[in-house]
Amino acid sequence: MLETLISSKTRIKLLLKFFLNSKTTSYLRGLESEFGDSTNAIRLELNRLEKAGMLTAFMQGNKKMFTANTDHPLLGRFIIFY
Repeated sequence: MLETLISSKTRIKLLLKFFLNSKTTSYLRGLESEFGDSTNAIRLELNRLEKAGMLTAFMQGNKKMFTANTDHPLLGRFIIFY
């Protein structure tokens, strides 16, 4: 169902990963090995979701970690929609 609304398969994977378990944290290379997608495709989508306020980022050592922004108004709606 999400495929009809969101054309990017990488974006769908990221939304499902972070929004179905809002305590999840991950970084670019970890997501690359998990999804099997290119780092460039994942980086673009992570940056878009962070800019939209759906993800937050923080540094942990030399890794930029991402997690769901639990204050984002679409978080609850996304879970109900899915």
